[in-house]
Amino acid sequence: MSTTNPPSTGTCPFCQAEITTIDVILEYETETGPAVYAECPECRDVVNPQ
Repeated sequence: MSTTNPPSTGTCPFCQAEITTIDVILEYETETGPAVYAECPECRDVVNPQ
C-alpha cells in the first residue's frame, strides 16, 4: 500500500487548510493559465485555492 500524499494545489482562503488534487472539483484553462475550484476538506466551502 502506498503512503504517498497527493500533490497540493494551495490553501483555503478561509481556513488555510491544505487543498490537494483529490479535493479538486473543476479545473480549466484561462488566458493567464490554469484555474482550479476545489472543496475544502476542513470547512467544506467551494474555494479557489490560494
